[in-house]
Amino acid sequence: MGSTSTAARLFCCVALSMVAVGFAIPQEKTKFISMDALDCGNNITEIPSPSRKLVQGVCPVRFDTSPGMDVVISSCRGVPTAQRCCGAFKTYACPYSDVINNNAENGCASAMFFEIDVRGRLRPGLFSQLCAEGPFGLKC
Repeated sequence: MGSTSTAARLFCCVALSMVAVGFAIPQEKTKFISMDALDCGNNITEIPSPSRKLVQGVCPVRFDTSPGMDVVISSCRGVPTAQRCCGAFKTYACPYSDVINNNAENGCASAMFFEIDVRGRLRPGLFSQLCAEGPFGLKC
């Protein structure tokens, strides 16, 4: 009878260890474009403001030459729908979400929205008004 009790204890220890390991494995962090980054597009003008030149670092992405911007622009012209416009925007911007969300350090969100809004002649604030999926921004 002692071996049954030992086996049961061993089984419980193994089972609890497996549960503990399952909780210890980090879950994949949900990618998103933050609301702060989306809000950068609200005040874009033809001439970059002097405050944009004071950004600490330099954006490592050249949004003026990055592929996919034309799809975003054509999908968001006229009377844009959230499905068409935001879908194209997600496809374009989500691969850059880490640098876009770090706008205070590198100015990437400002640079991206400047290129999209000015080159595409889209209204400022379009993406924050149409594409925000909640207080955290846009899920990728």
